[in-house]
Amino acid sequence: MSVERFIARRYLLGKKRFSFINIISLLATLGIAFGVAALIVVMAVFNGFNTLVVSILQDVDPHLKIERVPGGKGRGTVEVAALLDAGKGSLVWSPYVERKAMAVAKEYSNFIWVKGYDPARVDSVSGIRRKVILGRSIIHEPNGVLLGLTLADRLRISVGDTITLISPAGMEAMLTQVVTPTIFRCPVVGLFDSKNKVYDASYVFMRLGEATEFFRGGETGSGFELRFDDIARSESEGARLRGVLGEGWNVLTWYDLHRDLYSVMSIERWSAFVLLGVIIAVAVFNILASLTMLVIEKKRDIGILRALGMEQSRIQRLFLLQGIWIGVAGVTAGLCIGLALAGLQQQFGLVRLDSAFIIPALPVEIRASDIVLIVGATFALCLLAAWWPARRARRVEIIDAVRWE
Repeated sequence: MSVERFIARRYLLGKKRFSFINIISLLATLGIAFGVAALIVVMAVFNGFNTLVVSILQDVDPHLKIERVPGGKGRGTVEVAALLDAGKGSLVWSPYVERKAMAVAKEYSNFIWVKGYDPARVDSVSGIRRKVILGRSIIHEPNGVLLGLTLADRLRISVGDTITLISPAGMEAMLTQVVTPTIFRCPVVGLFDSKNKVYDASYVFMRLGEATEFFRGGETGSGFELRFDDIARSESEGARLRGVLGEGWNVLTWYDLHRDLYSVMSIERWSAFVLLGVIIAVAVFNILASLTMLVIEKKRDIGILRALGMEQSRIQRLFLLQGIWIGVAGVTAGLCIGLALAGLQQQFGLVRLDSAFIIPALPVEIRASDIVLIVGATFALCLLAAWWPARRARRVEIIDAVRWE
């Protein structure tokens, strides 16, 4: 063991007396431990909720969505379909038609989105039919529809009932001539529960051909939904398709479809990281205070060591080691506590949620990247806090340290 390590250990763990400096060092260690543990648990919970939300949305949403700009020029639908067919084998796609309409059932009405899908392709890009909980997921009846559970509750209908859909197609022409709106009477063949409030409360699904007829044909509002073997390809493929398709088409990734929600979740996650990091910052300030007072208290010792020939760099290392050891002790304890709490929640669901939630217990997901970030940032702060007192000890003059006051 080197001399500086031996002396640093005696200063930090000396048994002669339990001084005020030792108390501050202990508080610094505890503060770092609690801060690290809190950060690990909170980040794990945010990760769990983030993964849950993304998985729910991606069960229904495609990885990439190509939608035609109303009135836009450029490539036609058939030409775009041919381009997609020429793509790589890991790409699957399905056409769709989507526009707003009105749903009426008895005395209840609601503005909705009517989405037409290709029965032969929809399951490759969307899991909406796998979310059907009442009735059938396959539509056999003419104009049959699938409704979200929340929308069905608002309209007071169930499987086997009939709703009336009123299309906005041709509304502009009604201002100048007599045109009757398109009205479909649609039997409800199934109800789905996607856990996605947007779909459950606002969407009605029907077959592509009937949806095209309902909106009086044309390409307005139509497009394509795509999925890849790896969702990470969405950004690169989206950029490529934007360049290929040109004007007249919007290309949206799964992130673009709910950009506001994902942005809010990210802001909340990093805000929690910064706020809880204040705990560690306070603990690190205690390291600075304790080591500064220790340098002042041990000024004569430093002078004697210098007089005996110890280099300034070794004096500085002596006090740096104390800051590092406090950081190691605090981070190690915090890691053990945080990982234990997160692991217990993940395994046994100790913190339960209300029955109104879609999951029974608080979701937790531990990510190695978060652990590395928390540990690295904490060690960096500990080193920064120990550097200034160590630098001050290095500059102590021998004559000033050993003379009698």
